[in-house]
Amino acid sequence: MKRYMEHLIHSAEKRVDHFLNIQVTDVNDPFYGGMKSGILEAKPTIYVMADAASVYLNQNSRYYKNESLLTAMEAAVSFIANGQREDGSFDYPSCNFKSAPDTSFCFKRLIATYRLFIKYTKEGELNRLKAGYHHLLVKSLNALLTGGFHTPNHRWGITAALMQGASLVEEENPELGKELLKRAEQYLAEGIDGNDEGEYAERSTGNYNAVVNNAMMAMYEETGDETYLLYVNRNLKMMLFYIDPDDTIFTQNSTRQDQGKAEYPDKYFYQYLYMAAKTGEEVYDRAAHKIIKDNMERGDMAPECLHIIMLHDFMEQYQFKGYGFLDTYHKHFKEAGVIRGKTKEYGYSILKGKSEFLFLKFEETLVYLKIGESYCDIRNFIPQTMEETTDGVVLTSKAKGWYYLPFKEKQDTTDWWKMDHKKRDILNSSEIDLTVTVKECLKGVEVTVKAEGLDRVPLRVELCVPAGSILENEQFHLKAAKGEELILRDGFVTLHHKEQNLILGPGFGTHEFGGHYSGEVLNEAGYTIYFNDYTPYERTFSILRV
Repeated sequence: MKRYMEHLIHSAEKRVDHFLNIQVTDVNDPFYGGMKSGILEAKPTIYVMADAASVYLNQNSRYYKNESLLTAMEAAVSFIANGQREDGSFDYPSCNFKSAPDTSFCFKRLIATYRLFIKYTKEGELNRLKAGYHHLLVKSLNALLTGGFHTPNHRWGITAALMQGASLVEEENPELGKELLKRAEQYLAEGIDGNDEGEYAERSTGNYNAVVNNAMMAMYEETGDETYLLYVNRNLKMMLFYIDPDDTIFTQNSTRQDQGKAEYPDKYFYQYLYMAAKTGEEVYDRAAHKIIKDNMERGDMAPECLHIIMLHDFMEQYQFKGYGFLDTYHKHFKEAGVIRGKTKEYGYSILKGKSEFLFLKFEETLVYLKIGESYCDIRNFIPQTMEETTDGVVLTSKAKGWYYLPFKEKQDTTDWWKMDHKKRDILNSSEIDLTVTVKECLKGVEVTVKAEGLDRVPLRVELCVPAGSILENEQFHLKAAKGEELILRDGFVTLHHKEQNLILGPGFGTHEFGGHYSGEVLNEAGYTIYFNDYTPYERTFSILRV
């Protein structure tokens, strides 16, 4: 870890450089909330203070016992105190006020920083900082004890903070400690939302899975109960199946704001390192080493975890033995409705219950599939079932055309919006059965679309490709412009994007219908290639690496 500790320290120093060079009056700076309205936020300062304390206390840092930094940290504690409400809470000014969840996230960094001061100083040193942090932490406990939450992960952030708070005050105020643990038990009585496949409720591979893992690790450290580490163990092993061929995380199944964002798994580094040191398992060792080594070689800032590693000697002293993620895999997460696959040529994801149901990743080149189905109130094929067979992965949906019928009895109102339309009978006049079969091939996938039922319905297979790609065949050569489209009526088209060359087709285009006038989700960030036909039909096409 020695060379990587240098990287972690250097990145923390750069964040502290910025911290020292900004002014409190610069409210548009991210360290002070970035709110154009002039509202200040304590959380960014609380977070960077963990870096500041780490480099101030680390003898290998150029900020080691730096007087200017000490003065800035003491001023920052006053700034944080001014941002704390009377009830002990902190705000998240974009939406959450008097927020127990955001207070718990702040508490996590505050107590880690406080513990750094305790671990790395002697009695009588940094008394002003220690007293300031102790005051902030104890004052926060009221908000944690009495507040509520919005989302599943909030519960575990609060629970972990309650346990940490109980440890903080167990000697000076044992009764408060008991109250905090009693409140934690109320949260735990709901049951932790981690399933046997390793997924948490929000399915947030790009962010909140790591947040919950962090809370579980903290709860383990406060209680010694290894049950909490089982959730971390399952999630981190699941996450290895969510790493795409370009080493970014697949996030399309997330229910949160990270959906669709391709990020490297840097925030998971310290979690893999922690579990590698705790368990000795090779998969954790290899993953942690790859994440930090690749991060450093890309020239990116190291993840903000120096304070965590400095609090755990076994992490700082760890010696890596391997390197790398899983080379190939095929895994069906049945509860989540996701199949993740990776070959030596490409990676793929097949999703149940999503209109964007197939994602292919050829290194950095992403291609995904939808089927437009403008039928009554339906706009897209959304797989209702997903089954693995000898022919491939079979996805199906049954859509019904319906109409309201007149009320059988006179209603109390003529106002449409006040009528109880649930009392109406429904006429189901037709239905469409769609079956999509996705077959893994050596260089890509073969897709068969079969539409049965009502005839003359115009369906649209939508191949969404990166804007800026070059598309060509024997007849044309064009650059794919953002938000634009074409219908491939016949034959194949070759796609060139970055270092990748793909061949798509054969196309089919028996109509030019582009979809309903409302409710359509358009591919505005990329370029769309349409394969169009009327029901009933059965068509097969491929997406292959050349």
